[in-house]
Amino acid sequence: MVGDFSYCPAQTKQVGKHKISACSWSPKTDLVALGTEAGDVSVHRYKLSCIWESTRSDLGCVTCLTWRPDGQSLCAAHNCGTIHFYLTNDGFIYHTLTLVASITHLTWVAQEVLSKCVPSTNAASFFPNLSALSIFKSDANFTTSDTFKLSQLLLTNVDESLNILAVLFGGMVDVYGCGTFHIARWRLEPKFCTDPSEVTALQCQFSSCLRSMWVLLGYTDCSSEMYCMELQQIPCAGLTSCAQQLLTLSVQNSSIRVCKLLLDWSFSQICVSWEDMILEVDAKFTKYGRDRLGQNKDWSLSVELLEFILFGNCPFALRRFLVEDWTAANLKRTGTATLKAYDSIKTICFQQLQLILQRLLFHASELLGCVRDAPSYNKFEITVPKVIQLCSTTGAVLQKAQELYLVIEKSVAHLRAFFKWLYVAIPGLSGRYVPDDFPRVTPTERESVIDFITNYLQPVFAQGELQSYHVDLVEQYIRSGEVRKPLESVVEHTLTEDKERAKLRELINLTTEQLLSEKFPVGMFHFDPKLTLADLIKWNLQNDIDAVFRAHSTENFSRGCMNFDQSTSLLLCRSRLTDSPHKTVAAFFALQRPLEETGSSVSDNSGSSTFLAWRLPVVDTTVHDSFMIMQLRSKSSYPNDPKLSAIVSIDELPSIVNPSNLPYKLIDLQFYTSDLLLLLVCRAKSTGGSSVSHADNAHEPTLSWLVMLPVQHVFALLNELQPAQNILAPTPLWSSFMVPSSSM
Repeated sequence: MVGDFSYCPAQTKQVGKHKISACSWSPKTDLVALGTEAGDVSVHRYKLSCIWESTRSDLGCVTCLTWRPDGQSLCAAHNCGTIHFYLTNDGFIYHTLTLVASITHLTWVAQEVLSKCVPSTNAASFFPNLSALSIFKSDANFTTSDTFKLSQLLLTNVDESLNILAVLFGGMVDVYGCGTFHIARWRLEPKFCTDPSEVTALQCQFSSCLRSMWVLLGYTDCSSEMYCMELQQIPCAGLTSCAQQLLTLSVQNSSIRVCKLLLDWSFSQICVSWEDMILEVDAKFTKYGRDRLGQNKDWSLSVELLEFILFGNCPFALRRFLVEDWTAANLKRTGTATLKAYDSIKTICFQQLQLILQRLLFHASELLGCVRDAPSYNKFEITVPKVIQLCSTTGAVLQKAQELYLVIEKSVAHLRAFFKWLYVAIPGLSGRYVPDDFPRVTPTERESVIDFITNYLQPVFAQGELQSYHVDLVEQYIRSGEVRKPLESVVEHTLTEDKERAKLRELINLTTEQLLSEKFPVGMFHFDPKLTLADLIKWNLQNDIDAVFRAHSTENFSRGCMNFDQSTSLLLCRSRLTDSPHKTVAAFFALQRPLEETGSSVSDNSGSSTFLAWRLPVVDTTVHDSFMIMQLRSKSSYPNDPKLSAIVSIDELPSIVNPSNLPYKLIDLQFYTSDLLLLLVCRAKSTGGSSVSHADNAHEPTLSWLVMLPVQHVFALLNELQPAQNILAPTPLWSSFMVPSSSM
């Protein structure tokens, strides 16, 4: 029997063109997140007005939605196995996970850590807010506001709570700290079946004390061809005892990856600035060069330009190219745009790359200090040599960025003189009057132009055809491959001089003898001088970051935080029904308890419990649906035995007349509190229609109700408790061959 409640609709509105596949309320504010079968994710206010919407039709249906416990972030899983992390206020995607199978369930919990145990960081004292950098510009992939959001992530990463995200996909479970640090991965195996097939992890829930994790499995027993549901309890006391270390590693992992994302975007801005600058120059010279090579296979642009500047001999084709095709006005505009682009690249190198790399090195150094505390961090499988390699690579990228800065200064001097020479030469070639105050090319500029034409203006051929011209040395740094001209040949000093004046050596306690030893042959950090900046950022640095935080095992690992091998199981049901595991209706609820000041984490409580409600498999579609409510205990002599359990048959609703006794069907259920279970129930509208099935049928005339069931009232009405079950006995709590004795 259930109580009679009344309610009224607050708002009804058409919110999308596609069918809604997932819905989740924010735990902190009146916001609701919706996911559709078309892959759209949107967040709406209480009155259903849309705040933002993200369209991801290429990723497939949205299978799961979950909020971070503080409500500042939303996690959305798609059918293809992709998980996006959105900022709540505007839908900015700040992180992405890609798994090998469709995600069936997400849960996000917070583990509070006492503030006195959280190591303080003074990063804000050394580094300004990244949003203060005016050089950041918007492009097709990134906007200025995105920079502000990422910089805010760096500020909010230092928190007093460890956010733990559990992801179920296929028959596996992944656990992440702060959504990015991979804590555990395990393939779950049924305990009561030797030959299972299509094992699916349906739902999971952490206990309130975070010492246990409950996972609901569904699978088919091939030997008996029966569908089974199994509840596994996984000890995870390490999440509590090591909460401080996990929080530190998760924050450092998140901060390093945010810095890497900003570094990638800054480098892409360098590429865009260079391509915008070089596009017109390259296109002009390439078109002219192809036309001339078509007339003479032995023709050379460098030879032609040298004849002009040295001897004043300008061929007719070059004269027409400069006067008619590339006019003085266009040449001046191109030269101005080129120099502005170089100034932009210099600013990015000096401001963005340097600041971001120094901050990345700062966080990597903090991580190095942590992992050197072997008693506290050895179990997490992050080794000191890999972190040192990350620091070394970061320093190498910083030095290579300094090289690019010096090369740009040299290229600017060359191109400024080159464009000035052409601009001054065009009026004379066209026969126009040249006033006395017209700019003149100085002897120094003339020598710079000759050096540029001789050593830097190089054609690029592919399969015997001219592709482009290398008009500067920037490209060799922003493209994969190798640096063709070392820094010593471009600027007249060596890297040893850079090392002597490098400020980086003040960050590491090394003597002069150590700096001059074989361990540090070129500057502060050793690296191959032929490596390009592009390869260092895109490959070397990314590989080193992944190597630091990647677990040693690719299959089953837990970093000592979760004891999957000590899990115990309870067989919930066994049925011949061939229901898909994805159609299983179940809900968990863990009691919340306040933080105690007696330790560094939430203390254990032997009385803590978790509630589970799940719909029994449908044996006969002509009878009412039933569901079981269980109160699970985290600590007892039989850990997997329910403290209380009851089977409820939905055969009657308060104040609802059902003279034909049409079967009620349970569509969904959810705990509102530990004492209130919400049921979504429907039945056929009349006896003339067919019975309502659990499959979707838009044309079926049905009636629906939202039922509020007081859980403790149900347990109080039990005549006797369920008998204790042995955890090793393969006897299910319910079977399609038994009649539920505790039906209500």
